Amino acid sequence: MKNYVAGLAGICSIVGASHGALAQETITLRMAGFLPPSHYMVTEGSQVFMDEVTRLTDGKVEWQYFPAQQLGKATEMLNMAQLGVADVLEVAPSYETAKWPLSGVLEMPGNASSSCEAAKAFRSLGDPGGIVYENEYAPTGVRILTYETMPPYSVHSRVEIASPEAFAGKKLRPAGAGMELSVSALDAVGVKVPSGEIYEAASRGTVDAVMTSFAAAKAYGLRDVAKHAFTGYPFGQGSVFFSISESKFQSLPEDVQNALIEAGKTAEQNLCSYMDDLETTEMASARDEGTAIYEATDADRVAMDKMLESVGIEWAASVDAQGKPGAATLDAYRAALSDLD
Repeated sequence: MKNYVAGLAGICSIVGASHGALAQETITLRMAGFLPPSHYMVTEGSQVFMDEVTRLTDGKVEWQYFPAQQLGKATEMLNMAQLGVADVLEVAPSYETAKWPLSGVLEMPGNASSSCEAAKAFRSLGDPGGIVYENEYAPTGVRILTYETMPPYSVHSRVEIASPEAFAGKKLRPAGAGMELSVSALDAVGVKVPSGEIYEAASRGTVDAVMTSFAAAKAYGLRDVAKHAFTGYPFGQGSVFFSISESKFQSLPEDVQNALIEAGKTAEQNLCSYMDDLETTEMASARDEGTAIYEATDADRVAMDKMLESVGIEWAASVDAQGKPGAATLDAYRAALSDLD
């Protein structure tokens, strides 16, 4: 009997140890992106997201991170998510207009006045059940975990632009397909320039002005050549979304799924607050360094709204023609922004 009890105790000990090992088994997820690891969208966004998932799962989830296009180019991120090359990927919707035309609503002028406003409003459209999710993300087999929306763009120029009418004839580099419509409506000349060549294009006079944030203008070195800025009117904004294939998401334990969702919201709020604060700081810094900043007046904003009224209508019609609900998405986005007031 003693031998039997001892043997049973030994078996229980082994089973218990095995169960404990299984309970502690980690899940390694791969995240990939196109931004350098030192970029604030990584330090304040991607890294916060990964750390929070690990924290919420008590270390159950570990990460392998591949920044700076180590696994693929920025234009390939969505395809990589769909193929499972990595689990979570930083996807820029502006590179995916063929697959994600509805996401271009973020580039429409006259809407969100901050990064956090845009992120919060757009989440109601992009999460499961929302109009963009049902018509865009679900059909491509992808779920969005974090909506990184940049602060509304200003215009940084080599020459003074101090009125809505002053845009006419200027060679202006837009920041996405949607913003090209705004450039045309302002009677400016759109010039496509890769982001890595913005400084050179401005210094050579290939472009007179660039649509971008004050923080990005500093990063590009634009302050050296663009001594003027037009701000105070929301020209729309760029975005980067943390994306995971729906099949991968559904294959994960429920607690990990919940952690991914909650961490996505945490990273989103952290980054949008950081970027909104940074934009204010960098605008003041640019002014201190000698940039002449023109801030749109109430009358300017009314005039700009009138000049750019056709942009949303034209964009919505073009998306509707692709069989996607462009007009309904624009209305839903504006309604979501109004609900924040």
